[in-house]
Amino acid sequence: MDKLPSLEKKAYLAIVVKDNALWAHLAYVDYSDGVQYILSDYTDISHLRRRLDDYLFMENFWREYFSLLEKNLGWQMFKSLDKDLNRLIPFKDENYGLSGIKVLVDDDQDFLTNIFQSLSQFSHDITVRVMDTPHMRKLVGKFSESMGYKTLIYMDLDINSFEIYKVDRGTDEKKSDNKVPSGYRYSEISQQWGSEIGLIDSIKDRRLGAFLASDIDKANLQNNWANLILHPVDVLQDNNLKDILRSFTTVQLLSLLTDHKDKLAGLGESSTAIVIGGKIPKLLGKKTTLLSIIDGLELYGNFDVIWDSNSEILAYGISASEGVKSSDIVIGKNEIISGITKVTIPELKSKKAINKVIFSGSIKSQDFDTEKIIILGDTFELIDIRNEQNKVICEGEFENNVYIPSLTSQRISFVSSPKGIKYDKLLIDSRLRPIIYGTDRYKNKLKINKWLNAD
Repeated sequence: MDKLPSLEKKAYLAIVVKDNALWAHLAYVDYSDGVQYILSDYTDISHLRRRLDDYLFMENFWREYFSLLEKNLGWQMFKSLDKDLNRLIPFKDENYGLSGIKVLVDDDQDFLTNIFQSLSQFSHDITVRVMDTPHMRKLVGKFSESMGYKTLIYMDLDINSFEIYKVDRGTDEKKSDNKVPSGYRYSEISQQWGSEIGLIDSIKDRRLGAFLASDIDKANLQNNWANLILHPVDVLQDNNLKDILRSFTTVQLLSLLTDHKDKLAGLGESSTAIVIGGKIPKLLGKKTTLLSIIDGLELYGNFDVIWDSNSEILAYGISASEGVKSSDIVIGKNEIISGITKVTIPELKSKKAINKVIFSGSIKSQDFDTEKIIILGDTFELIDIRNEQNKVICEGEFENNVYIPSLTSQRISFVSSPKGIKYDKLLIDSRLRPIIYGTDRYKNKLKINKWLNAD
């Protein structure tokens, strides 16, 4: 029997252009040999962003970019017909040729029109799409279907813009093969800064001081923040800057919650997943990002967090969700999801539960000895889950001194499969509610250190 066209051996390149950076993901599949993988490359163009409107620069940019990409990935992609036009090399085997190429451009990316025109000048074989609201609705709708979540949120957290896309799937579900799934409730929330000056001035928000823990004077705070905006980095080494960014993120999310409570209320009450992408999670790290999101959106209950720090879900989330119906390539969801964080936020019934055992559980697998979990009240603990060859079972029970509205019992139990849905971390946030930051930075520092260094 002939194979379905979508299951033939293929190589496909998807490039995401957003926040003045390019994320390239080359997916290769050979289902006859059971092989599939993704090769990735990241290019920061923020230092060139003031030149992106230069026509001469854009004319040569893609030629230089793809030439370097071919070397970095060890894969031949284009051949030149003449000095101006390039054709895609038809796919033949690993490292030679592509079945197709798609460039996805964020609708907030600077000089969007010039990017489209320059790609067309470089090659007519490149499909270009804008990641606008209809596209993101299709992504969250199809991804929630395939993952089985009733509510799914994609949070794109970049310093200059916060974008939130949400889908609620009701009981009367309707699906559409090629379009945005219908019959669902979609909502979008956006916070953007139109200029660097406005973004730099945003640090003057008085609310920021309520969350800061670093001992830094006003002048240095503003200078450090301005340098981060004007000279973006991929890694934050300065602890003061990390603290400023954490506080900034928390304040902005609080503002979004205040303005859009109808769209953000009730998260964690049912089957919920939050997909987190953008540059902020890369700069802050997982635990600090979770702290900011939980406090900024006042989250509670039980939910999953899926990380998209490298934009792989943006690149292949729709394709992976459509499966054999995908028009570009059939790639497994496990290839684009690096690991899921299970988040559980119990509510302490009284202050008597502080520093008392509120949860006891275990992590079991045939690959290692059983690991015990003990959680005390008023802590913020992120636990690693090892995934090797066999399934991992995580289970435990909360004591009677806590309450979780989203759980039908006091127990949690979930399975992590290296070849299926993989959980690599468990966060139990047992801090006393409501969360109250200190009246000064020193008290904030004590609390932040306790929360972030608990494990």
